[in-house]
Amino acid sequence: MPLSDTIDACEQAHRACTESVIHGMQQGGPSAEWELIQLLLDCADINETAADFMLRSSRLHHLTCQVAAEVSDKCASACEKLASEDVRLKECAQACRRAATACRKTIKN
Repeated sequence: MPLSDTIDACEQAHRACTESVIHGMQQGGPSAEWELIQLLLDCADINETAADFMLRSSRLHHLTCQVAAEVSDKCASACEKLASEDVRLKECAQACRRAATACRKTIKN
């Protein structure tokens, strides 16, 4: 997998998580619970950081990718629990899974 694809996946996860925070705060209910909001913010930040490390060809990008993959999987699982009720969280879960998969492939190369 080209590094540019992993960067794109991380950037998409960052966007999806950030948009899901705003969506959750506007909707209220389960999608606005603090634990989910915190996880979405963590996921957005680590994916942005991982993308930045890859964009500047950091020799340490494998470390941020490893953390991004783990956090993205946790975030995806949390979003999937509410995905049947909330399309935004379903899309976020999908973006997070793509980022996790892409990061893991990048680590292996």
